[in-house]
Amino acid sequence: MLEDWRNGMEHREEQLLQDAVMFEQGHLRRSTHILQVYALTKIIANGEKLSKQERNVVQAAAILHDIAIKVCKEKYQDASQSNQKKEAPELVMSFLNKYAYDKEERDEILDLVLHHHDYSKDRGRIHQVLIEADLLVGCFEHEDTKKKVLEISHLFQTETGKRLLECYR
Repeated sequence: MLEDWRNGMEHREEQLLQDAVMFEQGHLRRSTHILQVYALTKIIANGEKLSKQERNVVQAAAILHDIAIKVCKEKYQDASQSNQKKEAPELVMSFLNKYAYDKEERDEILDLVLHHHDYSKDRGRIHQVLIEADLLVGCFEHEDTKKKVLEISHLFQTETGKRLLECYR
C-alpha cells in the first residue's frame, strides 16, 4: 500500500513535467529550460539531502517556475517578473490541482514560483536550491558562461550548487 502511494507521488511529478513541457507547445528554449532546471534541482536537492517532502515541493516548483512566460508573452508581449507574478497564481494552481498536491504543498510551490528571482533575502533551503538550479541553467544559456559564473557566484550557498558552478569557471 505504501509502495503504491510512493509510486503515485513519483507519477504525479512525471505527469506534471510532461504537462508543463506540452504546455509550451514545442517552444524549444522554454521546454529545455524546464527540463534543465528540473534536473539540476533534483541533483542539488539530493546532494543537500532534502527530505522527500522538500524534494516534492522544490521539484514541482522547478517544473512550474517559468510557466507564466508563455501567457505573458501572448497577453502582454512582455514576460517581465511583474507580469509573471500576475499570471502565475492561477496557472500554477491549475497544474497542481490536477495531481493531488495538498493545500500546504500548493501554497509553498506557488511561493517558490513567485519568488525564484528574489535573491535579496534568505527564504530557506528549498528556495536556495531552486535559485541555484535556475542560475546554473542561466549560465548555460548565456553567451559568455565564464562571465556569467563570476557575476552570480556570490549567490550560491549550497555545497552541491557551488561544486556544480565550479565546473563552469
